This record gives sequence, C-alpha cells and structure tokens, in this order.
Amino acid sequence: MDWNTNTARQLNRGTQTQSQVHPQPRVNPTNKTIPYSKFECLLTTVCAAIVVWMMITLVSTKISISSAQHQLQSVQTSISAVNNSNISKREEISDLMSQSHLKKTAVKYNFKDANSDVRNVK
Repeated sequence: MDWNTNTARQLNRGTQTQSQVHPQPRVNPTNKTIPYSKFECLLTTVCAAIVVWMMITLVSTKISISSAQHQLQSVQTSISAVNNSNISKREEISDLMSQSHLKKTAVKYNFKDANSDVRNVK
C-alpha cells in the first residue's frame, strides 16, 4: 500500500467532467451603516454618564484622601513636638527633684537637712 496516494483524488479523476468555470463579475461591496436604535442611544448615553460620574468621583476621592493624609501628617508632627516637649519637661523635673539639686538649693538658702532620708527640704 502506498501512503502517498490519495484515494479521493483517484476516485474524482475518473468522474470529473470538464465544466467550464465562469468567472463572476466582481461586485463592489457597499458599506451600509445600520442606524442606532433609540435604546442603543439611550444605553450609550447612560453608560457614558456613569463612566464620567465614576471618573469625577475617583478624582474627588483622591483629592480628599490627599487632604486627609496632609492633615494627619500635620497632627502627627504636632503630637511629636508635644511628646518631645513632655520628655524635656520630665527630664527637667527629674533634675530639679534630684538629691544633689535639693542639697545645692539647701546650701544656697542656708537650710539644713535634719534627716538624710527626707527628700523635701523644710
């Protein structure tokens, strides 16, 4: 058996009739536009309005988020400044209440420490 042969061709060879092929004249296709229905126009308008509304909402949301982040950063800066001030004041209070400072103040104003366990100078 020869695999290169095509049995369908062999069958068609014997039964082919000589028919003449008549070329058909070429018809130029005309581009006819189909008009939009009222529903399609309405649907397109509604979809366009929704897209515009979503774009405007997105832009306004981004602006409000940016503004809120700016306010948050400002508040965080002021909180940080107050915390630093509080830390500084606590250190100052700690220094003023230290035993060495109390003794210096007592010597300065000629006070005597009656009891060394007492922190307050009378």
